[in-house]
Amino acid sequence: MDSLRPPRPLPLLVRDAIGSLKVTVVLLSAAIFLVFAGTLAQVDRGIWTVMDQYFRCYVAWIELRLFFPMGEGMPGKFPFPGGKLLGTALIVNMLVAHFSRIRVKARGGRLLLGLGVLGTGAALTWIMISHVFDLDSSEGTTNPSLRVTYQLLQGGGAAIVLFMGCWMVFTRKAGIVLLHFGVVLLMASELITATFAKETMMRIHEGQTVSYAEDTRMSELAVWTSADGATDDVVVVPDKILRRGGRIELPGLPLEIEVDPARYMKNSGLREAKPGDENPATTGAGLRWIAGPRREGSGVDTSAGVDMPAVYVTFREKGRPEPIGTLLVAVELTYEHVVQTVRAGGKDYGVALRFERVYKPYSLYLYDFKFDRYLGTDKPKDFSSYVRLEDPERHVSRDVRIWMNNPLRYRGDTLYQADWDKESEAGTVLQVVENRGWMVPYVACMIVAVGLLGQFLLHLFGFLREQAEQA
Repeated sequence: MDSLRPPRPLPLLVRDAIGSLKVTVVLLSAAIFLVFAGTLAQVDRGIWTVMDQYFRCYVAWIELRLFFPMGEGMPGKFPFPGGKLLGTALIVNMLVAHFSRIRVKARGGRLLLGLGVLGTGAALTWIMISHVFDLDSSEGTTNPSLRVTYQLLQGGGAAIVLFMGCWMVFTRKAGIVLLHFGVVLLMASELITATFAKETMMRIHEGQTVSYAEDTRMSELAVWTSADGATDDVVVVPDKILRRGGRIELPGLPLEIEVDPARYMKNSGLREAKPGDENPATTGAGLRWIAGPRREGSGVDTSAGVDMPAVYVTFREKGRPEPIGTLLVAVELTYEHVVQTVRAGGKDYGVALRFERVYKPYSLYLYDFKFDRYLGTDKPKDFSSYVRLEDPERHVSRDVRIWMNNPLRYRGDTLYQADWDKESEAGTVLQVVENRGWMVPYVACMIVAVGLLGQFLLHLFGFLREQAEQA
């Protein structure tokens, strides 16, 4: 009799193929392999490099040498679906499977009411994610110990409304529908974080005011001249342009630079120059110091510090064939306050390679930095920063204490006490996290939890009702 059935339409066959459990298993297996390869890659690469090359991309090129411990220098790599591609495919697979197997049960007025409740729940979810009711407002008065509890209550309230709408529309499968939605939202949170989140560091010495943070994963070549004695005109060249090399024009300045990409070092170390050394630098600090490449800090090395880029740059004055000179510019030199200049058009221009700066609409002045050590050791027990927050645009000026597990939250930024200046012990290092989607995981987890609990209760009440009818 099966042979007499008409063939299924092609769209239905495609739908069933995309939403099949077999595809889910294949995608999850591919994700496990990608995580395995990415973990191996962290042996000699930084965690952020691996994140970009394996997980926050659509296609990852995996090197064969990762799977052979003795295969150092083994050539060859192969393409593999990256994290973005696998995540997108899993979401599509889940949605297709959901809509092809779960049917709307409500009709008429119940359906309209259920859709209205679902719309209300969706609106509440968006409000929670958008931080409309965020107690960590610009004044930052929330008790840190109650912060997570309050966020979970927010997400739980939206999840309960969504569950009521799902129950009206899908009846006994309401929990499954809500669970799927929570998982999709949780997966989307990683995409939001990868796209919009930014982590930087703010270093402040006692008595200093700072209005910018530094991205220690990126560097930039800064060339500046004093505009009016109080401000500087600055032109920056991002490291991605420096890595490409070639001749680069500096807009607005009578200068252009030339970079050999082979002389760009993502991580470097400096040593004193000795007679007979092959030294590319012809002027500046490079006459005393020579930069050599170092291996990038790996993701599995707990003692690895921040990568310190360096590059040799040849400066030319526009319209003149002969070079001004070749300078060694390095982040390490900038940290040691080594000032280098080039002269063009009758003016001196400062030159430095520094971590990429992210300027803020507010500033912090450090009054005092304090920390305690565990008795008999150099291990810090607690450290805190006493700062003054200034925001002229919003007319904010107040004193704040930032200490371990008690960050300052202001204008979408969260400033954590992360480190301190170990040489002077009179400077602080704050980690500045800007992540507009930080509320998404809280809401998604509560949606998943309410979905699981709701589905359990629906089956429990159904079972008890059947038992009562049989009795």
